[in-house]
Amino acid sequence: MKVLVPVKRVIDYNVKVRVKSDGSGVDLANVKMSMNPFDEIAVEEAIRLKEAGAADEVIAVSIGVKQAQETLRTALAMGADWAILVVAANDVHQDIEPLAVAKILAKIVEEEGARLVLSGKQAIDNDMNATGQMLSALLGWSQATFASDLKIEGEHAVVTR
Repeated sequence: MKVLVPVKRVIDYNVKVRVKSDGSGVDLANVKMSMNPFDEIAVEEAIRLKEAGAADEVIAVSIGVKQAQETLRTALAMGADWAILVVAANDVHQDIEPLAVAKILAKIVEEEGARLVLSGKQAIDNDMNATGQMLSALLGWSQATFASDLKIEGEHAVVTR
């Protein structure tokens, strides 16, 4: 079974953000970026499934700017088998709407034949918690949110909340 894990590049959670002097947004100059911590948990869980024999491949996917390659390298270093980068923005200040991300992910799930998607519960940059639910609806799949435990039993996932 292939497991797909979306990972998002966000401002590192240890960084104290600064607002631009004109008040138009966050100053991203020389700010450390990293993988969304909740996505990191999803990558770890996918790797655990692979190590337990419940998954064959772990595919990390990031959608955004070219610099998201760094986030994908982190997922690969953690144990993901391979990674896909979809460059969907040229400006690091541009955020991509959750529905657009979900549509791109749905296409990748279909093309790669992934049978399970593990996503972090939300991104720490906007706390929307929307992409996973939209993806589930687009695929016509069942979903579980805010899971604390996951077991694969045959063709079924057993989730504890």
